[in-house]
Amino acid sequence: MIEQLNHNTTHIDDRHEDETVSGIGAPFIAVIIATVVLYLAKDILMPLAMAAILAVAFSPIASRLEAFVGRFFAAALIVVATVAAICFVAYLLTVQLTTIAVDVAGYSSNIASKLAGLEGSTPPWLQRVEQGITEVQSQLEKSTPKPKGPAPKVVQEQLSGPTLEGALKPALPVLVGIGKAMLVIVLFFFLLYGRRDLRSRLIMLAARGRITIAAEAIETAGSNVGRYLLLVSLVNFGFGIAIGIVAWLLGLPNAAFWGALAFVLRYIPYVGTLAAAVLPTLVAFAVFPGWAKSFEVFGSFVLLDQIAVQLVEPFLIGRGISVSPVALLFSAMYWFWLWGLPGLLLATPLTACLKVAGDYIPEIGFFAILLGADTVIEGYNDYYRMLLELDQSRAHALAISYCDLHGLESTFDDVLIPTVKLAGDERFAGHISQENLTYIVETTRDLIKELGGRFIKPPTTWRLRVLGLCAPGEVHNLGLLMLLELLRHAGAAANLVAKETPDEIREFVKAYSPDIVCLSCTMTECLPAAEELVRVLKLDAPGLTIMAGGAAALASQAGLLAAGCAQICASRGEARRLIRRFALRRARSQVIKTPEPIMLQTVNSTDVDKQVLPGDKPRLSS
Repeated sequence: MIEQLNHNTTHIDDRHEDETVSGIGAPFIAVIIATVVLYLAKDILMPLAMAAILAVAFSPIASRLEAFVGRFFAAALIVVATVAAICFVAYLLTVQLTTIAVDVAGYSSNIASKLAGLEGSTPPWLQRVEQGITEVQSQLEKSTPKPKGPAPKVVQEQLSGPTLEGALKPALPVLVGIGKAMLVIVLFFFLLYGRRDLRSRLIMLAARGRITIAAEAIETAGSNVGRYLLLVSLVNFGFGIAIGIVAWLLGLPNAAFWGALAFVLRYIPYVGTLAAAVLPTLVAFAVFPGWAKSFEVFGSFVLLDQIAVQLVEPFLIGRGISVSPVALLFSAMYWFWLWGLPGLLLATPLTACLKVAGDYIPEIGFFAILLGADTVIEGYNDYYRMLLELDQSRAHALAISYCDLHGLESTFDDVLIPTVKLAGDERFAGHISQENLTYIVETTRDLIKELGGRFIKPPTTWRLRVLGLCAPGEVHNLGLLMLLELLRHAGAAANLVAKETPDEIREFVKAYSPDIVCLSCTMTECLPAAEELVRVLKLDAPGLTIMAGGAAALASQAGLLAAGCAQICASRGEARRLIRRFALRRARSQVIKTPEPIMLQTVNSTDVDKQVLPGDKPRLSS
């Protein structure tokens, strides 16, 4: 009958207050330690991260190729194709860039004429600013003391001949780069080839570390991230092809280079497209007469990027993995600071992996909160947060809006009950104070009545009289209040006894003459008083039907049943089914005008759910 939503709010003490700081600061300490490790071990972790992201991105393709050529050849073909594509892009971005620099140098006269035109069109106020800056620079040069005495004579040592260290020094960065590239290729192949074995090892490692993660979760997370990265790469590749075609149509030299540059830089979130547009715009400024071509090139980048963002990505990728745009931007800044340009290119894939990992691994769930795009993670989180902020008006507005959209019972089940349970858990863990818990419970209690008042009670020829009461000494009645509100909207005359002592409760029940009494007992120490109350109520009215519910009532059913309770209900839904059955039997007995004993029976069929009380269709009041 009464939901056990108060179970977590009993027997709470202050022994866990010391855990508050550690519980809140643990994720930040972990991030700081991880940052230090990532920075110190970047020579090892950066190639590993590149290979892992490539393996995750191409896993969907590898899974399809395995059915035709086997696992080894599928991994080998993908690695060879990927390396060839990367080498081609690298060729375009290095060799072709030198060609562009030579070509632009041949248009020096065009650049000089345009700059002269700009200088002639400078407004007077800007010219005065330039003159002021020039004067300040000249004064600084005059005030700088010149060194006295003869200039020191530079003595150069004569080397007998070239050494091995001097010969290898210019080639050392190239050799290191080649070594890292080979490491990435080898790791990429083995991660792609042994991805299933690696998944099994991760599951075993998680089990040893007592991390709650299932094999299906890793499979789902990997497939989601792989599909997302693959589709993002396809969109970027299509964007690069479109840019290359537009550059060729506009007559811009080296159109293939601009397409490759756009493809690579679009992996950088938000600023990558603008960065890719700057250099071709400057080349158009140098090559073509006038300004029209420069604006056309820059506008083409912006237009094609918006088409990809607004039309292609929503259709092809859909909702994706719900990464917050702000979080993605901060992530790009973080990885660029940590690993430089490679980190900037890896920012989007790494952020996607961390967000999905947070979705499936509770121990790092803070990543899902920090990086996620969803403003409401769970239906009750905003309501709970507003109550912690003592923002009662906004919490009421949120609950009322949810009730208008989803109904009263859904508001109870999706918002109010989870909030009270979460508050009990947080109080037990020492994350909130007793005052916070009391405020949340009292505000929720008032809100239950307020939400119930928003509905018009259906007109009925008769009304079932239901009386809700708590055992003497019982302090938790939220579940009982919710049950009574739902019964009231179904047409019953349901009320809560506000009396506290057994004698006051007994006198009120006599005066009210209810058809059914719903008794709430969630505290074990209140069981003797509850049993005694049931006995005296049955003595006053032997035909009175009494139903009980709550954690304590379920734990000790025999005593209440022996005292005279007709049924112990395990849930609010079961209580409502029994009351519907009672109402239907009573209505049938009144129609045929014959007395019929009304007995409550345990309901095992869901057919009763399809039966409703007269007028069981509440409407919103205007």
